[in-house]
Amino acid sequence: MRKPTSIDLFAGCGGLTRGLEWAGYECLAFNELNKDAADSFAANFPEAIRLDGDIRSALTDEVITKQLLPLIDKKGGLDLLCGGPPCQGYSGIGHRRTHKLEKKDIPTNHLFLEMISAISRLQPRVFLFENVEGILSGKWTTDGAKGEIFRDVWESFSQIEGYVVQPTLLHAYGFGVPQNRPRVMIMGVREELLEHCEFEPVDFNPNTNNQSYASQLRNNGGFFPSWDENNINAPDLIDVLSDLDFEGWTPDKPHYRKKPKTDFQKFLRNEVQTNGRGRQILTDHEFSNHKPHVVERFQYMLDNNVTKKADLPPHMQTRKFNQKPLPARWPNKPSMTVTSLPDDYVHYRRARTFSVREWARLQTFPDKHIFCGKRTTGGERRAGNPAEGNWNRDVPKYTQIGNAVPPLLGKALGEQIALILPSLT
Repeated sequence: MRKPTSIDLFAGCGGLTRGLEWAGYECLAFNELNKDAADSFAANFPEAIRLDGDIRSALTDEVITKQLLPLIDKKGGLDLLCGGPPCQGYSGIGHRRTHKLEKKDIPTNHLFLEMISAISRLQPRVFLFENVEGILSGKWTTDGAKGEIFRDVWESFSQIEGYVVQPTLLHAYGFGVPQNRPRVMIMGVREELLEHCEFEPVDFNPNTNNQSYASQLRNNGGFFPSWDENNINAPDLIDVLSDLDFEGWTPDKPHYRKKPKTDFQKFLRNEVQTNGRGRQILTDHEFSNHKPHVVERFQYMLDNNVTKKADLPPHMQTRKFNQKPLPARWPNKPSMTVTSLPDDYVHYRRARTFSVREWARLQTFPDKHIFCGKRTTGGERRAGNPAEGNWNRDVPKYTQIGNAVPPLLGKALGEQIALILPSLT
């Protein structure tokens, strides 16, 4: 019995593919623009063909004809083509960082068309588009219509010949991820597969004025996995991170100081490399060197349960986005979403932000997952300045993690898609 196969476009550091690997998939190839993110992906999935750079120059007819199609044929077909085209300006934070440039004028916001071109040329049995929730209400121009971006994206994907298509809005907490993290997805299934499939698409009407796109799509089932909103099984932060709550980690002494305390921790520590004496090696657990006044502010927040900047003493208030400590245990369900920097959140019991490895844990990356490049960066080096034609962006480790699909969500999607696929013999 062969494994289902996948190709990952706009692949980042490999969060979705890691989840698909857990679901039994074999990644044949990937494309990623940023070298550091591509290095991360390649370090974790070295057997996949690496197609670096802009998808328009990386996924050429020659590459498809000479590299991808022969491999796809050898493997018995391409089961899944997935991708999350860049969303600069679709989210609220992303829009602030585009310096008020109109979304229609941001070239990366049109790269979903390149994914559609790849689908048409590679003919996967299933395709999966992924993006941020902000795309549902986004406007191409300031005076445009709310939701027009998603309407155009949806119409483009739904018109691909030979596929039946459905959108959804998923929340990662529904699949064991300790985050809210809403994500919009569009899945297309080859028409002939539906003849032998128990799943049917849920109708979507982009022209209705009675419901928002979000309310129509949230947890709508059909092709997609669903969850019970009254029975959320996402772990608490203390159960995710308590074995990493220690001081003294250095690159020269990169070892765990505590044993795993929960099944979740044991799962994420599985297959971690060991040194010559059998000790597990923990990577990327360096803490930020906060200045004394920052530590004082964080400690005040923890001691006084401060979650709003306005509740801080005036001398502690800053211009930064609102910072708040995260709770050791969720009062109801996860309320945070991992972003491209950890600065908005304070550890639940330490007066500091989170390490790269802790940030990766919150995304459900296993501890064995390798991240390449700088630890962090900021300003225009990370966001660019589109208004001045500067599209170059650093993608350090925190950003790679923040941009990724949580592997546990990827696993749930992969398992659902496997039920739609024909028997793999």
